[in-house]
Amino acid sequence: MRRALLLAGVLALAGCKRNSRPPALGDAVAVEQPGGSATQLIAQGSEIPTSATESFTTSRDDERRLAIHVLRGTGRTAGKLHSDGWWVVDGVQPGKAGEPHVHVTFEVNAQGGLAVSARQDDRKLKVSRTAPDDGKLKPAALSEPDDSEDADEDPE
Repeated sequence: MRRALLLAGVLALAGCKRNSRPPALGDAVAVEQPGGSATQLIAQGSEIPTSATESFTTSRDDERRLAIHVLRGTGRTAGKLHSDGWWVVDGVQPGKAGEPHVHVTFEVNAQGGLAVSARQDDRKLKVSRTAPDDGKLKPAALSEPDDSEDADEDPE
C-alpha cells in the first residue's frame, strides 16, 4: 500500500511537470516607425526569455545617435499601443542618411523585463533608456536588409 501511494505521488508530480507551460510574453513588443506606424518584433504569447534583432538606420546625414520608441501591445498604430519607453543609441558612425546599419537586440527576460543592446560593424554601442522629451525624439527607421544580411540568413 505504501509503495502504491509513493508511486501515485511520483506519477502525479510527473504529470504536473509535463502539463506546466513555460512563461509566455503577455504583450507583444513593437517599435514605432517614422510616421506613427508600429512594427512588431516579438509576438504576444512567445515563450520567454526570448530576443529579436533588427537593423535600424539614420534619417539625416552624419547623425550619430538613434532614438528607438519601444511599445507593448498588438496593433499597427503606435499611438494605440502602450509606451514601454525610449532608448537612445549613441556612437553611430556618421554617414549619409540611410547608410549606417545599427543592429539592435531586444531581449525579454523570464519576468518580462526588457534589455536593449546595439552593435555597428562589430562595435558595441552605448544604449541608454531616456525619458521622452516632449516630442523632440523622433523614432529611427528600420533599415532594409542588404545582400550580405540576406546571405547570412538564407544559405544556398
